[in-house]
Amino acid sequence: MFGLKPRIRVVSSTRIDTDRLVLRCPAAADASQISSLLGNWNVAHWVVRVPFPFRPEHAAAWIARSAEERAVGAGWPFLITLRDGHALMGSMDLSLEGDRSSGALGYWLGEDYWGQGYATEAAVAMIGFAFDILKLKEVTANALPDNLRSIRVLEKAGLRHVGRQVEDTVERGRVDTELFALKRSTWQGP
Repeated sequence: MFGLKPRIRVVSSTRIDTDRLVLRCPAAADASQISSLLGNWNVAHWVVRVPFPFRPEHAAAWIARSAEERAVGAGWPFLITLRDGHALMGSMDLSLEGDRSSGALGYWLGEDYWGQGYATEAAVAMIGFAFDILKLKEVTANALPDNLRSIRVLEKAGLRHVGRQVEDTVERGRVDTELFALKRSTWQGP
């Protein structure tokens, strides 16, 4: 991953700090930036559950839904920002599964931030949050079969390939994905 594993500090259920990043709750004022980043086809192409073109009203709806998910403890959406300068880079979220003992990790990163280890650093932080704070037993994630960058992020964060899965989405219909998982009992931690 990096020379040294990042330090992670959960400030609250609304903020997680790493060496280079701050993961924080989305706010209404973020809609324009989110729309701009996800409005790039090179980014949206890899995100299965995102309409394209992605407009400010889509971002505003996602922000509102994020607040609702947090309020009922069904999901933990965070925006990824740079620690220095607070540039908004993307999103990392954890959606709790039916019995609330596992969570599905989802994320995207703006194209200008690819290839710099930010997604892996944010994923490791979110996995730490899932296991240490939420006490989940397992974290899962899906990636499109040809999204080699995302697959590599998941592997570097400690998830292992466990099979294939078909997802039914409103945005793209039925989509084949690669399924990855990590159990708390085998997690090495940051």
